[in-house]
Amino acid sequence: MKKPIRSILDYLLLAILTSIAIIAVLYFNGNKFYQEITIIGYSILYIVWAIIHHSKEKSLHARIVLEYVLFALLGCIITIGLLK
Repeated sequence: MKKPIRSILDYLLLAILTSIAIIAVLYFNGNKFYQEITIIGYSILYIVWAIIHHSKEKSLHARIVLEYVLFALLGCIITIGLLK
């Protein structure tokens, strides 16, 4: 029973971080530098969150870290590209 609650809390934290990042990007509307810093910072937090989450679940492997890094990089490139 504890494991699903812990996972729900992990994903709730991720949802809160994502919401804060979206609000920050909208708040910095017109200032591309701060928007880009926010997006890159969120991507780094996303990777750190993934490593912590999978290490607690004991499912941390190099392939999983690579997957999260590539998705974060892809998200950065697409989002920053759309802002330009």
